[in-house]
Amino acid sequence: MKKPYTQASARQVYRFKAALRHRAGLWRRIEIQGGQSLADLDAILRKAFHHDPGDHLSGFWKLPKQGTGQRFLEVELGDIDPFGGGAGADRQIAGLGLKPGDELKYVYDFGDWVEHRITLAEIVEPEPKGKYPRIVDQSQPRYRYCQECKDKGRKTRATWVCIDCSNAEQQVVRVCEKCLEAEHEDHHAEEIVY
Repeated sequence: MKKPYTQASARQVYRFKAALRHRAGLWRRIEIQGGQSLADLDAILRKAFHHDPGDHLSGFWKLPKQGTGQRFLEVELGDIDPFGGGAGADRQIAGLGLKPGDELKYVYDFGDWVEHRITLAEIVEPEPKGKYPRIVDQSQPRYRYCQECKDKGRKTRATWVCIDCSNAEQQVVRVCEKCLEAEHEDHHAEEIVY
């Protein structure tokens, strides 16, 4: 159900804090105007968390609190396909009826189920020449080092996790771009998000 909203609320800027559900220390602050859509929010979240922009479905749920505890009711807002379509794609942010403190659930890739919590921090007036949506802040990264470089006495930031080696060794194997290309080129690897 769409909520009615005004042109003034469509201009307003919604400031969200988005964090990975099971890694709350990895977060981004996002600003988006009320007249922009869930497809726009999806696109900026994919960029902010380095999710593949054109490969998987995603979806949004509103999480109204139930009572005074930490229980939520999940209200589906719709899915977004990788090309910007889907049942929730055209829903405007201002039409969701959000107020500061309200939360959304965002899931990228229904197979891997990469879940995020998005909390509305505040609603403000737009900057005169501001371009929205945009990423305005992020958590301080805690970099990890490439294990192969470390074994050779070098400190190189790891940018990939080799999934094949991690499964074989039963521990996370982090490597840099150079080592990935040299030693793991035929392996399945995933980029590390900092």
